[in-house]
Amino acid sequence: MTDFQFGMNDYGVTVQAQHNVNFTQGWDVHRLALSFEVTARGNYTVDAPFLVSGSLWVHDMPNPASYIGPLHAPTGPVGLKPFKKNLTLETTVTDRQLRGLEKARAGADLNLRAELALTALADAKNWPVAESQEIIRIPHATWSNALTQLDAGAFVDVLIPITTVEARATGARRIREAKTAIRDGRYEHAVALARAALDPVREACDTKKLHAQAVLKKAGERDQEERWAVLTQSAYALFSGAPHDDSGITENFTWTRADAVAAVATAAGLLARLEDRP
Repeated sequence: MTDFQFGMNDYGVTVQAQHNVNFTQGWDVHRLALSFEVTARGNYTVDAPFLVSGSLWVHDMPNPASYIGPLHAPTGPVGLKPFKKNLTLETTVTDRQLRGLEKARAGADLNLRAELALTALADAKNWPVAESQEIIRIPHATWSNALTQLDAGAFVDVLIPITTVEARATGARRIREAKTAIRDGRYEHAVALARAALDPVREACDTKKLHAQAVLKKAGERDQEERWAVLTQSAYALFSGAPHDDSGITENFTWTRADAVAAVATAAGLLARLEDRP
C-alpha cells in the first residue's frame, strides 16, 4: 500500500495492489492487466478526477533488465470516492519478457514494482502531481495459472501429504529445501536433495527387488509396479551423480536449472504416490 499526498496535508490518496492478474493474448506481445484499490482521505472533493500513470519493473531482481513497460489506465481518469474504488492499470509484455520473468523468479512468488504518478486534473492544491511506488506481490500459483491460460507455458504443483511416517516427512522437507536451492541457483545441491527424497520411495515400494526382477525381462513384458521401479531406480542413479564425484564419471556431470527442476519434480511426484500406501 502506498500513499500520495497532495497540498499541505490537505488530502491524500492511497493505492493498494491486489494479487490478481489478467492476460489478453496477442501475437508475441500480450496485454497484462493489474488490479488496484484507490481510497481517498482528508479534505478532498468527491469525484475529483485523477490521471494515474507510471511504469512497471521487476522488484529485487539482480538482472539490470528489470524494466517491463509503461503503465496506463485504459478507462481514463479515476474519481475519488468515500469508499474503495477499483483501478486497472495495463502494460504490454513480450514472450521474451515472460521467459525472462519465469527464469528470474525460479518458481517463487513474483514481486513487481509499480512506479506511479497521480495527477490531479481538477481541485489541485499547490503542485498537482504526487509520485510513489507500490510493490505488487503475485503468488506463484496465480501467476502460473495466468501463464497457462495464455498458452505461454504450463506448470504442475505437486502436493506431498503431511504424514506421520518419519522417512516420508523427511523426504517432503528435502523437496522444500530443493526448491529453495533452485531459487538460490544451487542446482547440483537441489539434485542431491531430490536423490535423498527418493529414499522413502525406494523403501516403501521395494524398488531394488522389483528392479532386479524387471531387468531380467524385456521392457514390454514388465508389469506396472516393475516399470515404476525401473523409473525410480533410474532417477535415483541419475541424481546420484550430484553428491558423488567419481573419478572420470560423475565428476564431469554438470547440472543446469532445467536439470534441477526436472529432478525435483520427478522426486516430488514419486514421493506423492506414497499417499495411498501404508
